Amino acid sequence: MASSTVSARSAYRQLLRATRIAFHNDTRVMLGARQEARRNFDNHPRVGIDTPMQINHAIEVANILRHNIVQGAREQGDENARWELNIHDDIERGDNDSVKVDGKYVKVDKPCSS
Repeated sequence: MASSTVSARSAYRQLLRATRIAFHNDTRVMLGARQEARRNFDNHPRVGIDTPMQINHAIEVANILRHNIVQGAREQGDENARWELNIHDDIERGDNDSVKVDGKYVKVDKPCSS
């Protein structure tokens, strides 16, 4: 989405929706993320030269929250409990054997430590 066609209000709503998706089982973190988003929007109340850049930044943050943040939790008090991951339909999935370069998947033949 081009920032020139998206209003600040629309970008803010996208950001709030993304926090709800990424942190839906963690109210404390979700509220903190929403407070930070609100603070950033309140710091730029007037339309200016950098407004399209700020709107684009908000949309990019929303996309990262929606597609790349996975929350994990385990049973409280049990250090040996398994982690339960909140992997939802919007999470970008991949494998460790491939990386995306210029929109194409490339096979990685050796580990990074080599």
